Order: sequence, then C-alpha cells, then structure tokens
Amino acid sequence: MPPVDQTVFHHVQERFATRARALFYARLALMAVVLAALVVPAWRVSMGLSLPEGAYWYLLVLAYHVGSYLWVGRSYARAVVFATLCLDLLANLYLVAASGGIKSPLMPTQLVFTMLFALLYPTPLAIIPPLLILPVVAKIDQILGTQTLPGDLLLLLWYTALNITVVYVVVYLEGRERGAFQEVVRLQRERREAALDSERTRIAREIHDSVGAALSGVMLQAEYLLSHVRQGETHDELEELRESAAEGMEELRRAVSIMRHEFHLVTSVTEYVSAFGARQRIETTCEVRGLEQDLDPERQLVLFRILQEALANVARHAGASRVEVELSFHEGRTRLAVRDDGRGFEPEKVVAGHYGLRNMSERASKAGGILEIDSAPGRGSRITVVLPIPGAPPVL
Repeated sequence: MPPVDQTVFHHVQERFATRARALFYARLALMAVVLAALVVPAWRVSMGLSLPEGAYWYLLVLAYHVGSYLWVGRSYARAVVFATLCLDLLANLYLVAASGGIKSPLMPTQLVFTMLFALLYPTPLAIIPPLLILPVVAKIDQILGTQTLPGDLLLLLWYTALNITVVYVVVYLEGRERGAFQEVVRLQRERREAALDSERTRIAREIHDSVGAALSGVMLQAEYLLSHVRQGETHDELEELRESAAEGMEELRRAVSIMRHEFHLVTSVTEYVSAFGARQRIETTCEVRGLEQDLDPERQLVLFRILQEALANVARHAGASRVEVELSFHEGRTRLAVRDDGRGFEPEKVVAGHYGLRNMSERASKAGGILEIDSAPGRGSRITVVLPIPGAPPVL
C-alpha cells in the first residue's frame, strides 16, 4: 500500500473508532428515555412495554451496548458495531410497532439510526438496513388492521425521501472531507520529498567538493611520483595507489549520481564491467537484453551492488580468464547474471562463512527477489539475481 493510502487508511480507522465511541453516549441518551418509560406506568403502556420482560430486554440491550463500546479498536470492530446497530433497529421496530406503527411518535428515531449508519459506514449501502424498517412497519400496520390509506402511503414515501436525503448529504460530505484530507497528505508528502531531495543535493555537493577533491589530489600526487620513479616495487605500489584512488573517484561519482537521482543502471553496469576487465586484465563481455523498464532507485542499486560483489569475488578467488555479464528485462522481471570460467567452488560449503555471498542474497531478498548460485570445482561459477519490476507479479 502506497504511503498516502496507508495514511488515509489509518485516518479512516481512527475516525471510525472515535465515532463508534460517540455512538455509545448517543445510545445512553436513548436508553435513558426508555428507562423513564419503563418507570412511568402511563409511558410504559403507551410504548407497549411490560414488566418484568421489558426490564430484561432493557438490560440485554444495555449489555451489548457496553460490549460494543469495549470492542472498539479490536479486530472486526466494524462488524461488531454494525451488528449491534442492526439489533438496535429491531428493538426500535418493536417499539414503533407497539406504539402506533408508521404514525408512532417514535418513528423519527428511525432517521436517527439512518444518520448513525451513514456516519459510521459512509456509503450509499448504509441506507439499506434502516430503510428496510419502513416496509416492515407498513406490513405490520396492514396485519394489525391499523393501516389507513392514502395517508400511511404518503408517510412511507416521506420517510423514504428523508432517509435518502440524510444518506446522500452524509456520504457527500464524507467524500469531500476524505478528498481534502488526501490532498493535504499528498502535499505534505511532496513537501517532505522536496526537502529530502534538497538535502540530498546539498550532501552530494559537499561530498563531491570535499572527498572528491581529496581523491583527485591523491591521484595527481601518485601520477607525479610515477613520473619520477623507475620501474620496481615502489612504482608498482604507486600505480596501485593511483588505480585505487581512480576507483574511489568512480564510486564517489556513482554515489553522487544516486543521491541526485541521476543513476542509470544499464550505463553503470556496462561501464563498470568494461573498467573491471581493463583493470583486472580479464576478457569481459556485457550484454543487455530486452526493452529497458522502469526500476526504482533502490532496486537499481541492489543490482549494481550485487554485480560489484560478484566481480570482486571473481577477481579475488576465481582465477578466471573470461567473465560474461548479462542484464535482461523480460515480463516484469529484471535479471542479472555473472558467469566466469574460473576454478569454481562448492556453494553449500562456502556460503555459510562467506559474507559477500550472504550479503548478495540478503540484498536480493530485501528487494523482493531471489539469488541463485551455480558452481562446482573446476567448472566456473554463475551468480543470478532476479528482481521484480514494480507493478509486476511477485517473483516465484
């Protein structure tokens, strides 16, 4: 889930919890009126209540109200609150039917429940449970013989129109509020990203101007000394120092390009493989297959770091005369393979104590991909990493 959507999701969850807790206090207010009706005989008769059955039902309703309140914030809280609201509708249906049906003074309470459903579940479907009460009340009036037409039909249509109006207004305002919140979150995210990009640019500039200048100085000094030193051990050491400084400069430029979002995987891979072959005096080939696809900077860097580690292992341990690198883009996958004709090794014996191979595997796994090692003594090695391209099915 993208960051903005995740933020909106948590906002919706918190808003539901707040409203569900507020629902409890609204219920207490209604329950106080029902309690008064149970206590006052005349009111008890007008609402069709009797003792002690009415008291038992009252305690049952109060118990699930308290349970619903205590369940807020837990798993399936939305379903629990929805179920208890439906029970409230049934209790209200009984009171309405016992106190006059569609013409009952308690009938407007049905609109209150419609509003509560719409506030807690802001969707047009929220109108269904409370709206079903209307035809049921009309049917009860018909069965009891208290229905009077066309007056009751007009009341039924009127309550239906009021229900639709309440749900429409609440859902419309909820949509506007959610849209405004998403816009605020988006703008905040863009502002943070802009500030982060600005800071990255500043750091990249500082690194280039300070560390880059120091490495350039080392290279110049090494080249100057090389021109004044004859062939021999000292000359070789200076040459190695110059090459190390040059390699450090390349890595510095690459790091700066990454921080400036200017890193290009294909170009970096081909250039690095070419430089590796020239530096190690090993025949190298680099082949790019398929149409290059968008890959986020993190996965580009993962592939490049794995390439670096794989080639470093070739230089240190393989004793190879030829290295083949293949970078391919195909069916939502990016695949990098490094193959050499060196002495090879037994992967099951080496991986446990070889942190380079372990780091490659961890990098690939963290990026959602897989790393495969195919090698045996005397027949070279092949390192293959496959990473998914965002939006494609996961790597199997």
